[in-house]
This record gives sequence, structure tokens and C-alpha cells, in this order.
Amino acid sequence: MKQGWNTLVSVIVSIASVLFVAGCDRPPSAPRTADGKPVKVVAVNPADEAEREAVYQLKSATLAYKQALKVLHAYYVKIGAFDKQLWAERELANLEQAQTFRFEGVDNPTLPPAKSVENITEAAAVEDVLAARKRWKKCLNNLEELYSKKGLNFKLALVRNIKARFDPIRTYAYFLEVEIPPANLKPTEVIPEADALFAKALKLHKRGKILPGITDYSKERKALLLFLELVRKYPRSTKIAQSAYYIGEIYKEYFNENIRAVAWYQRAWQWDPNIQLPARSQAAFVYDFRLGQHGKALALYKEVIKYEQYDWNRVRYAKQRIRELTKSKG
Repeated sequence: MKQGWNTLVSVIVSIASVLFVAGCDRPPSAPRTADGKPVKVVAVNPADEAEREAVYQLKSATLAYKQALKVLHAYYVKIGAFDKQLWAERELANLEQAQTFRFEGVDNPTLPPAKSVENITEAAAVEDVLAARKRWKKCLNNLEELYSKKGLNFKLALVRNIKARFDPIRTYAYFLEVEIPPANLKPTEVIPEADALFAKALKLHKRGKILPGITDYSKERKALLLFLELVRKYPRSTKIAQSAYYIGEIYKEYFNENIRAVAWYQRAWQWDPNIQLPARSQAAFVYDFRLGQHGKALALYKEVIKYEQYDWNRVRYAKQRIRELTKSKG
């Protein structure tokens, strides 16, 4: 009996461990040596000119990317754009977490002085970040290709770990009108490839919700990227409005991207005004309780009453919040 109980306890502990890992939004583990120690320093072969040049270029691109993000962040602090300031902070943290070791045996690059926030426009600062990000990714790919060709498998794994730890969700266009397709798209075509992509993304999304409060973030990331791919590749598909809704859901529920979430919810009902998913309710909630923009929330609660009558509970709650918000304004 005691042995059976111990076995049961072991199983429960194992399951709990799996759920704990799945429920934490954190990057893949940092690389380790064969004896399990964290990799802190990677020596570049002094006789390999190609490796020295590729590593130097990556180090230079990394510094330039960080510098561009810091300038953009300072610009947003200066003008008081808190939401975009947060985006720049998140992207910088994303870059800094990606590489957990340093290369040794290559000179440290020097960069020109950072641009002054007093003499730069937002568009120029954003353009610098996008260009620096693109160069950093190219340098990382070049180093990966070099190590693959040379059969340097350990170093290849290290570079791939950097790519795995860099979260594409925490990169931004900084102008939503650039990041999100226009409001005038029409979901008019049944496209089998888009339908298959939607089914795959939705399945991942549902599997990512393991239990209340327990999430497999890797599945939610993959689902999000698939929904985004669908909208980008098949902008006339009958699935774009539903995809926009689920993009908003994933941004809202799992990644605390509230500005992005409401923008995608809005696209869902703009692309299909009669969508049978609670895009308006969800956007109203974000405006109401997360962004504190009660005027926008109030307008959307009124839209909920009109368009979401298929869900009486949501309609009833919308009426309640309208009364509360109207009373508080009075």
C-alpha cells in the first residue's frame, strides 16, 4: 500500500512539474556544456578568419540594435508615449535575453555616437530600429550558416539557442497602421490553404490552454504566428476576421499586449461586422479595465448590445457597465 502511495505521489509531482514549466512564459533554457554547466564564454578560433569576421559583425550588429532601441526609448520618454515606451523596453529586454554567453578572441566593435533625441523624428528612430534588427538577424543567420558548413555543431547549437530565445512577439513596427492590415479587407474567398492553416492554428490555441491558469506558451506563440501568417498570405480569405479575433485573444490573454489586442479585435468586426465571436466585448473589457479609456469602453458596450445578442450574458453585463460608467460620469 505504501509503495502504491509513493508511486501516486511521484506521478502527481511529475505532472505538477510539467504543468509548472508549461505555465511559465519564459525563453528556452540557456545553453550548457556536456557536464551541465552554463556556457559563459565561447572562444573564436584565431586562425579562422571567416569565423572571426562573422562574429565581429554579429557583435557590431548587436551593439547597433541595442543603441537604436535605447534612442527610440528615450524619444518616447521625452514625448510621454508610455505605450510605445513599453514596447521599446520589451524589445530591448528581448534582445538582451537572447544571448547568454559572450564570444572571446574578437575585438569589441566601436559605434558612432548615438543620435540625439532632440534632433530625431519618431519615423527616423523607428527606421533605425527596424534596420538594426534586420542586420542583426542577417548576421546571426550568416554565423549559423558558417558553423553549419564547417560542422562546428556545438557552436551551431549555441547560435540556434540565441534564435530560439529571441521572441518574435516582442518585436514591433511601432506604428500599428504598418503592423496591422487595413480595415477595408473583405473576407470573400474560400481558400482551402487558409482554412487548413486556420484549423491548425486554432487547434494549437486550444491545446495551449491546459487548465485554468495553466498555459503552454510555446503553443500559444505558434498559434499566434500561424494566425498572423494566414492574414498576411490570404487577405481575402473567409477566415481573416476570425483569425483577427484569435490574434487579439492571444495578445490579451497570454502576452499582455493590450494595444495590439484591441486593434486586432477591431479588425475582426471591421472585416466582418456580424462576426459571431465577442470581439467587441473583449475590446471593451481591455479599454475599460486595462487601459482605463472608459469613453471607448462605453461606446463598445453599446455596440455589444447591438451585435452580440447571441450571448445574453455579455449583453446583460454590457448594460450593467453602461449604467455604472454613465453614473460615474454624472
